[in-house]
Amino acid sequence: MEKILIKIGRNYHFINKNDINFIESERNYSRIYCEDRTYLVKRSLGFLEEKLGADNFLRVNRSALVNIERINEMKAAENHNYIIVLNNNKVLQWGRKYREKLVKLTRI
Repeated sequence: MEKILIKIGRNYHFINKNDINFIESERNYSRIYCEDRTYLVKRSLGFLEEKLGADNFLRVNRSALVNIERINEMKAAENHNYIIVLNNNKVLQWGRKYREKLVKLTRI
């Protein structure tokens, strides 16, 4: 199981990649949402996207990165956009700019 090391204040924490549901950008910070806790880190979403890898995490809009394993459902919305529903019922918008990444998900 792969882990990432993040700095919170003066302390460091290890987080299992598989425990991350999604990450949202908050200006110069990113908030990492896990099942039981959130972490606010001073890292850009682009940096975290690169470190976490494209195999497990997918950029769905300019301010959100989602663990592919946590996606429960995708619903069609207006203008060929999609709404993503995660396992914990969190709802995110899939931006048009990132639509080509939809092909990356399993397609039968």
